[in-house]
Amino acid sequence: MKNSYTITPASLARSDVWRNHRARGADGSLTEVLARSRTRIVCSHRGYLLVSAGGLHRFSAADVEQLAMTGTRIYLGETGAGDVVGIEIDDETKTRIDDHLNRPGASAEDYLDAPAQSIHVTDPVWFDLRTIALDLSETDTGLATALVAVGNWHRTHTHSPRNGKPTTTSAGGWVRTDTSTGSEHFPRTDPAVIMAVIHTDHDGTERILLGNNVMWPKGRYSLLAGFVEPGETLEAAVVREVREEAGVICEDPVYVGSQPWPFPCSLMLGFFARAQSRDACADFDEMRTVRWFTRDELQREIEAGAISVPGQVSIAGQMLERWMSA
Repeated sequence: MKNSYTITPASLARSDVWRNHRARGADGSLTEVLARSRTRIVCSHRGYLLVSAGGLHRFSAADVEQLAMTGTRIYLGETGAGDVVGIEIDDETKTRIDDHLNRPGASAEDYLDAPAQSIHVTDPVWFDLRTIALDLSETDTGLATALVAVGNWHRTHTHSPRNGKPTTTSAGGWVRTDTSTGSEHFPRTDPAVIMAVIHTDHDGTERILLGNNVMWPKGRYSLLAGFVEPGETLEAAVVREVREEAGVICEDPVYVGSQPWPFPCSLMLGFFARAQSRDACADFDEMRTVRWFTRDELQREIEAGAISVPGQVSIAGQMLERWMSA
């Protein structure tokens, strides 16, 4: 397939943060970085981020001390305003912060009709990254994506896979070390391919293949996707996943872009590919239904509310928009 489908980077792929690994230090305390007057701290809690005034809410080192913020510290990088440290806070710190904000259990979704439009309020509130990604700046997107991804990893990898012993954070929050053996463990990133599979009829009419996952509500459709297996190329994963989920033989996969998806730790790798035929059948293990859509059919069903598709937060939404506008 000719690579004519260049895409705009998806919301979560935006970042202008310099991660500067040399500033991470050897241990996990980040004492030197936190001593700098321009350093600011942002925090997450189980995938939620504290935001205010249009972006991530920033604390000073004095705030961290005053609120006795405990959790895992992660050096996120340098911005034009200085260094930024992220803290994946523990439950006790979350309670202290909420009490400090005089908003116990603060969660924007509880009381705002349009939460994605409301991060510009001054009062800090907790948001899921997927809800606010479109409204964050490139800087805050880069900070938030790294914080959520690495925070997820720390929360679920507290012990050594070799001997089950507890590990400690080091390298500014980017490594966990088993002090009994000296072995180091690093954040994982799971590559997953996501495919816009196109079939072209003899008259030139194009159709795109979309699927409704068994875990989703009926009517929710997206591009097919799946994890890359060990010993497999990205292109082979595209062909295999499409055949497994939809029974469609595709060829000529062409890479168009990538996006971190830290829910919990995926890297989405986007491809366009060409289907040999329109014969398709859902596997019923992962896909409830798979369907072919022309551009007009897809637009009509979206406008009628018959189906929903991903928005611009995800690379799936960017790829769909690119095909629709071609």
